[in-house]
Amino acid sequence: MIRDSKSFLIGMVMLLSFIGIYIYMMSPSFGDGRNGLEFADDMFNSISKGSAQEVVQGEVKKAEKWIGTEIEVNLTGKDADQAERWAAAMQKVDGAVINVDQEKISLKTDFGKLLANISEDCVVMYDNKGDVLQQKYNTDPRDATNRWYSITKAISKDLEKQQKFQESIYLQTYQKKVIEPAYNYYGVETKFVKDNKGVMTFLLIFYMVYTLWYGFAIYYICGGFGITMTKSAKKEA
Repeated sequence: MIRDSKSFLIGMVMLLSFIGIYIYMMSPSFGDGRNGLEFADDMFNSISKGSAQEVVQGEVKKAEKWIGTEIEVNLTGKDADQAERWAAAMQKVDGAVINVDQEKISLKTDFGKLLANISEDCVVMYDNKGDVLQQKYNTDPRDATNRWYSITKAISKDLEKQQKFQESIYLQTYQKKVIEPAYNYYGVETKFVKDNKGVMTFLLIFYMVYTLWYGFAIYYICGGFGITMTKSAKKEA
């Protein structure tokens, strides 16, 4: 039974408006057939990519310090086919010496030149120019980037076995700051907070207000039915 019709009416109006806005947000009305959640998700991903860009560029620059550092490693693919694919990628590194025997691969190369080649590919991916890698490696751009991730992971393990910890640890850092962002952000448009302050501010304020709107709607509806939460009185000893 409704005990407070005014509170109930306010609550229902707020709840219905909440549902109306939700239905609109779920409609493909936000460009390219996206709904509101997809639009917001794309926006935050783009802003995130813009924020990460400086980190990627900075790490690419740091990798240049390894020019002149020779490494010699032995890698093992899961099978002969993977070994051939790895070798084909590493052949693109200037001056690299590679030998393949079934799933076994030996690599002798300048560590800095290896990183320079990978950096070049990752920057291309980060700029969403996958067709460049498609032509270079004759494979899907994501596959080419993932291949470098697998190769560097194997190289890092072998360097660790050789107790070349400085190179091994750096390669793991390089994976996180260059290869992974290049793969994960491929296809995402780069945007910066400074260029989208209005949209970002609106999204954050809207999320906060919209959440509170639903909470107050339920609060008023419950009040209309006489359902309230009160602090229990202290019992005297």
